[in-house]
Amino acid sequence: MLSCRVLLVCVAVACVGVWLVQGLPSKREQRAIRTRLKLRPEGRQLLIDAQVGNVLRNAPVGSQLIATQPPIPAILARLPDNATLIRPNIVDTFKCDGRGYGYYADEDNECQIFHVCLPLRQLYPANFTTDITFQFSFICPEYTIFTQDAMVCAWSTEAVPCEYAHDLYWMNQNFFREVEDSFGTRYAHVNEPLP
Repeated sequence: MLSCRVLLVCVAVACVGVWLVQGLPSKREQRAIRTRLKLRPEGRQLLIDAQVGNVLRNAPVGSQLIATQPPIPAILARLPDNATLIRPNIVDTFKCDGRGYGYYADEDNECQIFHVCLPLRQLYPANFTTDITFQFSFICPEYTIFTQDAMVCAWSTEAVPCEYAHDLYWMNQNFFREVEDSFGTRYAHVNEPLP
């Protein structure tokens, strides 16, 4: 018991010693702290956020959010800043509306871009009664394209030709699909044929 007390005293003295050596934050650290604080909503935005939060917190029991759709920014806002260095002419035609969860090659961008569709109603049916779908977009590195069969970026010489990507969209139906086999119930493999 005595050794524990000695250890605690030593740790406390060491912590105080470190605090005394470090002292107050440097001017650079103080600027960084002020910058982080500026990123917080303030003024009118803070008032709006508080009102929305208040409405959601005080909603009657059993109420549901029935009309919302996340805004989908333009594709260049969803991709990294240097995306046009990889692919100069990016078109924004792919939409996740009506699609199930999965990874989709963008044929209009020669499969160099792919999208992940995230329909909340499909993933969380008990919590969402309306169709709300998030869309995330990614660009493959230079000289590669998204190959729909393996759902990865691959060398364009080794990938499924882009014009056939839509023929493999069905593979996304295997996400979360349960299959019976001789060992019991398991999740389907991504490339497993549909029944």
